[in-house]
Amino acid sequence: MTHMALSARAQARPAPARADKVLDLIDVARELAIAPDVEGVGHVVKIAARRLLGADGVTFVLREGDLVRYADEDAISPLWKGTAFPASSCVSGWAMDHRETVVIEDVYADARVPHDAYRPTFVKSMLMVPVLTGQPVAAIGAYWAERHAATPRESALLEAIAGFAAAALERAKLERELRSAVALRDELLGLAAHELRTPLTVLNLAVNGVTRALAAADVEGARRAGERLQRGTARLARLIEMLLDSTRLAQLEIPLVRERVELGGLVARVVASLPSADRARIAAEPGVVGEWDRARLEQIVANLVGNALKFGDGKPVDVSVSSHGGLARLVVADQGAGIAEEERPRLFRRFERGAAARGVGGLGLGLWIVRQNVEAHGGEIHVESRPGAGTRFTVELPLAG
Repeated sequence: MTHMALSARAQARPAPARADKVLDLIDVARELAIAPDVEGVGHVVKIAARRLLGADGVTFVLREGDLVRYADEDAISPLWKGTAFPASSCVSGWAMDHRETVVIEDVYADARVPHDAYRPTFVKSMLMVPVLTGQPVAAIGAYWAERHAATPRESALLEAIAGFAAAALERAKLERELRSAVALRDELLGLAAHELRTPLTVLNLAVNGVTRALAAADVEGARRAGERLQRGTARLARLIEMLLDSTRLAQLEIPLVRERVELGGLVARVVASLPSADRARIAAEPGVVGEWDRARLEQIVANLVGNALKFGDGKPVDVSVSSHGGLARLVVADQGAGIAEEERPRLFRRFERGAAARGVGGLGLGLWIVRQNVEAHGGEIHVESRPGAGTRFTVELPLAG
């Protein structure tokens, strides 16, 4: 039965008898089983609940952090559709937080009701039921224009609809996550194919160069081709390792292996191994020692400094190490083009690349891996940047594990 059919039934006859209500509940379960998304769930719920209860109005309320948003409604006159309220000041929030059905015969005699929000409406009495999917994610409210104490049977009917809605919302969430995972997989495959093509081309050219040099007994030519082979192989290995790291981190498969690490020395060694390392200026406070995972720390430094050298317009990159108040601080600052304000919130997302990076090779995983590693240590990372004025990343890590 379609939404329109359910609505037509609601308009075609008066409140049904008990047997018909059971049939209508079956219809509701079927409709919610095929609702494509949250909006579809709300549409079915508002029509079905009002029909089954004979109420003057029904709202479908979604939990959004500390707020509740009245996402949809079907009523004799407007209620609060599209409006968000603090969960702590609404009956819907109370029902979700306490995981309880609420029956209120007189809305103006109950302290949980925000009276000012109700005065412009027709509502005199209400019934509110939470929608539970492990955690309270929504609520369904039914309202009457005349004083009405919802009966146990009415409560049971609305609770049944809430149960069907909970299953539908959970299914919609899983389908949304599946679509996201498939899209992420496709994006990863596309990026990987594109990025792996370049080092493979370099390797192929280098192999051809070695072959020609050996045939011509050109030792110097063979040496240069061998160096290109090494660089191409190293880049290929880095790309593969980054892909593997992103997968392991996303699946929480890499535990921290903590040991005593002197941060300044580690930074110096990692930076020295990077291309264009001569442009990096290091100022390290001696004796900054913490309990960290050495390999993860090396990733943090390599990715941050490597990015700064890559996007720093060939200018010096400043790297500093210091400590204060039980925290180690690593700062990496370049003098490049900077990052637009609207791009900054997206910087640490997986596969996200800023405008400056789109003409340069890369998977868009480096900063995501940095953030995962920093947060795994209980630390924080911040970015400051202005277009034309460079970019500064600050990492703060607890010295103690």
